[in-house]
Amino acid sequence: MNNTNTQTAENLFERAIELEEAAETLYKRLAEMFSDHPEVARFWKHYADEERGHASYLRRIRARVDAERLAAPAESDLFEKARYCFESASPQRLKKIITLEDAYQLAVELENSETNTIFEFMIVNFSTDELAQSHRFLRTQLSTHIARLQNDFPAQYRSQMARQKVLAAK
Repeated sequence: MNNTNTQTAENLFERAIELEEAAETLYKRLAEMFSDHPEVARFWKHYADEERGHASYLRRIRARVDAERLAAPAESDLFEKARYCFESASPQRLKKIITLEDAYQLAVELENSETNTIFEFMIVNFSTDELAQSHRFLRTQLSTHIARLQNDFPAQYRSQMARQKVLAAK
């Protein structure tokens, strides 16, 4: 098998899936924290659903990659990026959420992190022709994810001042 110091494509898939799951969990928790504001909770739940979809897509890609390719060494800088992303998506970060503005800024940070870079690397380098249409959709989704945070956030909470007035339930 592999040297324990070698990071493989399989390890990278595992980390990327875990990262998408961590983001899903974070967005679900934000939905719970703002459940008194249904439109905000729906927004966070939608983001959580998308992250779950990303994890599912990565699992489908991994299932179609042959064992030899999965055992091959992977780019080490992606593991460092993943480590940083896990810090951004850490459940510990939720302890600092007091207002909707805090939650919003956390989401902006997460969406601007290397999470999307890692996900895109995985779909570009490992996706099969059969998944090409999904591949295009997901790449488009990634590029619009941050824009949707800015443009599709519930209208009454788009201003920083409005978000600062909304307290999170602990």
